[in-house]
Amino acid sequence: GAPSLQNFHLYRHSCELNKSEDDAEKTNLVWQASNFKHLKLKLFVMKGFEEEYKVMSYIRLVMERAVCLKRIELPAKIQCNKCTAISPRFPVDEASKHRIREQLRHGLSSSADIIIG
Repeated sequence: GAPSLQNFHLYRHSCELNKSEDDAEKTNLVWQASNFKHLKLKLFVMKGFEEEYKVMSYIRLVMERAVCLKRIELPAKIQCNKCTAISPRFPVDEASKHRIREQLRHGLSSSADIIIG
């Protein structure tokens, strides 16, 4: 099913971050380099993540592999309906948004719109 996926949403919420370290170790994946190109993914949404090296690297990997990607959405903050937590967020000031877009596009030929906020 993944090769036909057109929209992909990732969501991390602080309620879900209370897992034990054993669970985190079990879900650690080692990625192998490949020449795989995704031909149908058009929208990538990543909610509840902060600007950090691993996240930025993952977004760049998606941009590199999804050759038809049109739009990336990085919402500023997410309020939980079940608790009072506000999930981590990307910066919302214009200078930071510009810097993040530049970091994500550096060296890539992706023309995807990057929406932050």
